[in-house]
Amino acid sequence: MFTKNDTFEQIMRTDPIRRAIGNLFPSCWLHRIPPQHAAYTMSQIEAEDTMEWGVPFQSDAFIESANLLMETADNHRFLFLPLWDPDNRDSQWIPDADTNCASTVSLFTGNPAIDNTAFAHTAQSSSVPPYPTNAVPAEKREALTERPAVIICPGGGYEMLSAHSEGIQLAQRMERDGGYKAFILSYRITPNTYPLPQMDLALAILHVRARAKLYQIDPARIFVVGSSAGGHLCASEAYLHETLKRDVLAELDRRQIQPDTRKSFQDCSARPDGIGLLYPVISFLSEYHEGSCLNLTNGAPDLRKLLSVETHITSTYPPVYAFANQDDGSVPVSNTTRLEKALQNAGIPHLCQVYPSGDHGIGLGYECSCKRWSEEMLAFFEQVS
Repeated sequence: MFTKNDTFEQIMRTDPIRRAIGNLFPSCWLHRIPPQHAAYTMSQIEAEDTMEWGVPFQSDAFIESANLLMETADNHRFLFLPLWDPDNRDSQWIPDADTNCASTVSLFTGNPAIDNTAFAHTAQSSSVPPYPTNAVPAEKREALTERPAVIICPGGGYEMLSAHSEGIQLAQRMERDGGYKAFILSYRITPNTYPLPQMDLALAILHVRARAKLYQIDPARIFVVGSSAGGHLCASEAYLHETLKRDVLAELDRRQIQPDTRKSFQDCSARPDGIGLLYPVISFLSEYHEGSCLNLTNGAPDLRKLLSVETHITSTYPPVYAFANQDDGSVPVSNTTRLEKALQNAGIPHLCQVYPSGDHGIGLGYECSCKRWSEEMLAFFEQVS
């Protein structure tokens, strides 16, 4: 296992870290380490190099991501599931990072043949809340069968995926403290535009629901949780799911998948049973996040209305938990408040919370005023499922 005493170049020389680390830790963040620091230990790098937003380089997150990759490569404790090649049964498949095409769209999850809830069993202290967690009764958290499932969609403005703080840590928290079976979705980003990312999520829901017995989950309790643009992905897929399922099946037919696989997807719904949204992008009509809008729509005016979630909430929409911070300088908090109004008008069970401070992109946010949001979400999901 890697530690902060290892150098950056030692870690990056290890197969498959160099080619695959970007699946769990954004490759663009590695550029914060100058070439002359490659021989430094991760402790030294943390002391001397900073992230773009001014904090020390996230050595702990990088090391944890590298160790999870090694658990995948060496012990097969985790799996990358290739969604657009559903007949692929290679348990050792690890996609090349940053390829950003259908062939590398995947779900990262604990291997059900070895450790079905591996996120819970490899959780680091950074995902442990600074308060007692009791939103889900112990007997439900420890159940071996019929767990709820959660598909986690990291944010990144449809430009990158923040798969550690908005993926791995959420998966650890929900498996350990909520009794979930967690999956992290690597979906297509720019230059891929709508409907491709939404199709990736629709296929992920179909995959998990069709293989509920294998993953020991309840097919009627499949939740999606997304941050920022990942929240928009979840919220938009929920009202477009029927159209997206048709598109997914047509593409799978073109790929000539096995008939039994195709039928298993045909027999399932792509609608999530509940949605969790962290400081989400909701609207592309006013007070919106320009990067997410441009990256997903490529400037097409008709798509801006189609993909503005607040205009499409009806009585069939799933229950929603959402939170945002009043001082969010990236995605205006009005995205969440407008969503709340639409949910109220449609009579959808929901809990939308606005906290005073924390800004954007904070994941579990244990150091911020919103530190209890994940506890609130777990309790809400327990109530509505």
